[in-house]
Amino acid sequence: METVDTRQEILIQASRLFKKLGYRATTTREIAKAVNIKQPSLFHHFPNKKAIVEEIFSLSLNEAAVRIEEACRRDGPASERLHQYLVWDLSTLHRMPMAMSAIYTGDALKSEEFAELAAKLKAFYHSLEDLISQGIDSGEFVEIDPMLGRLIVASMTIAHLEYAEEVTVTDPDRIAREGADLILRAFRREQN
Repeated sequence: METVDTRQEILIQASRLFKKLGYRATTTREIAKAVNIKQPSLFHHFPNKKAIVEEIFSLSLNEAAVRIEEACRRDGPASERLHQYLVWDLSTLHRMPMAMSAIYTGDALKSEEFAELAAKLKAFYHSLEDLISQGIDSGEFVEIDPMLGRLIVASMTIAHLEYAEEVTVTDPDRIAREGADLILRAFRREQN
């Protein structure tokens, strides 16, 4: 008999296989085997492999997109808004049991079948660039191309994901604050 956590276990094992083999090379048969269920049971939870990726992606990006847009609209120093967002995001990602780095760096989002997900990620990146631009315009951040700033944040986020996949993180809030502090130190203009 399957447990209530079978759906989550599918997400966890699929994400690990996507990281190890890539999206295209991973089969639903391999995912079912990793979860120790039969392939028809896998299809009871997800109609196909694409739906698994969509679920993993939505778990990490849907709320993040809302929060970064809210950070762009709130009043107050851009540095504080970016820092608060990053602490929340990194802490949340450290708590996820899936191998999230494979979703963002692997072959899935490069495929035409995930054009809608890629568009959501692009919109998220646009909001992040907007918040960085606000910090530049207010004089809080060094002059940097906002796209490069976004790539720096994304690289640090991927580093956090990979770290969480290799090490048991006992205090995700502390690790998240340390990461957010490091990113903000890179962006802040020197105060005389």
